[in-house]
Amino acid sequence: TNVFAATPQDLGIKNATQTQKQNKNSKVKKTGKSNLVGTVSSISSSGFMVDIKSKKTKTTSSVDVKTGTTTTYSKNGISANASDITIGQKVIVVGTLDKTTNILTAKSVKIAS
Repeated sequence: TNVFAATPQDLGIKNATQTQKQNKNSKVKKTGKSNLVGTVSSISSSGFMVDIKSKKTKTTSSVDVKTGTTTTYSKNGISANASDITIGQKVIVVGTLDKTTNILTAKSVKIAS
């Protein structure tokens, strides 16, 4: 069985903080800054898919992560490359999520060791 990490601390990453902002309006934003923690399930020329397991519902969902020339990568605090990402690798992705298409445009990717 696959085990998905829910927090940066689950991945062994110290001094990581997670913040969530609650929208006081009843409207749902279609895009917004998002943090995503999960396991890479597939890789494509434009990015990769990340599987996320919900602690509450125990269900797994997938998010399509698009990367580009401005996306930064790091592993153990050291600069890394897109080629360092492999299937089964745990990652933390920061970027902008389009809730309509479920695509996260990555600003940074931290690869867990």
